[in-house]
Parts: sequence; C-alpha cells; structure tokens
Amino acid sequence: MPRKKKESGDTPAPPAAEGAAMLSGAEADPGDGAAPRIEDPARVLTFRLDEQLYGLPIDSVQEIQQLVELMPLPDAAPALVGMLDVRGLVVPAIDLRTLVGIVRREYTLETPMVFCRAHGRVVCLIVDVVEDVVEVPPGSIQPPSNLYGLADRMLGVCHLEQGLVMILDPERLIPDAALHVVDAVTEVRP
Repeated sequence: MPRKKKESGDTPAPPAAEGAAMLSGAEADPGDGAAPRIEDPARVLTFRLDEQLYGLPIDSVQEIQQLVELMPLPDAAPALVGMLDVRGLVVPAIDLRTLVGIVRREYTLETPMVFCRAHGRVVCLIVDVVEDVVEVPPGSIQPPSNLYGLADRMLGVCHLEQGLVMILDPERLIPDAALHVVDAVTEVRP
C-alpha cells in the first residue's frame, strides 16, 4: 500500500465516533472476569515489526506518512519517543517495536508512521513496514494464547493469505500514560 504523502491541505480528522464506538463498544462483561468481547474488524491495516505481521482495525487508522522530525521527550517511557506537530495537533509518537518488546532500530526517512485513534486521541505508531489493507473473513479471528505477552492488548490472531496476523487493539495497546505526558507538555506550551 503506498504511503500517503503529507499535503498542506490534509488535516487530521477528529476521532470518528463510529470507529471509537466500535472499539470501545464492547458487550457487557460476561461476569467471569474475562475482558469484554470486542467486535471483530472487517478490514485491517497490516504492517511488519521484524518479520512478524501485525494488524490494526482499519476503522482506527487515520493516515500513514513517512517519518518526520520528532520533538524528543527524554523523561518519557521508552516507547514514547517524542511528539509531532501535525498541522497544529500535538501527537504522541510511539515506537511500536519497543512497546511490544522488540529492540528498537534506527529510523530512516522511509520509516512509516501509522496515525490511529486510541482513547479519543490521535496517536502515531512507528512501524517497520506497512503492508496493505486486507479483508478479514467473518469469524476467522481467534483469541490469542494467554501465554503470549501481548494477549491482553490484542483482538486476536487471524490466518490470512499473507500469514498469521496478530490484530492489535489500539484502545488496549496504547498506554493511557503516554497521552497524559503529551497533555502535560501541551499545557505548559505557550
């Protein structure tokens, strides 16, 4: 999938009520202490971290760009690598490799950034390679094994033509603390 180039007229849309509702509109707690069930996405944006294929529900993805200059946050959590000013909107930039427990690698001008919505905010996820938007067959997403460290931050695992895809849940993946750091920085900004 070609990356969308930054254009001066592009403005990040406010969080979509429909997409946010789908991701946070979980069914009632089943009462057994398990996490509420979230609807399976019909389409996902696939991307790679090392050789592993991951996905995000397309309804949560806003746009894809190549890496731009980040304002570093030296006292932040390791995964929160900085902030971006995207057409007047301050956006936290999160290294997804670090967040999922993979060693960080150097960024290049070709490093993709996936802008998605989580917790009612726009967040930038830095990934290795963006693949494509793919259809997910109904009922094909299986729950992740509890042995996997990311299980609590995933919607599930799906076998697609490209291979096994770990579909991440942006609402559970993005630490709420990352958004609070950005709020604190923007409050003191003139």
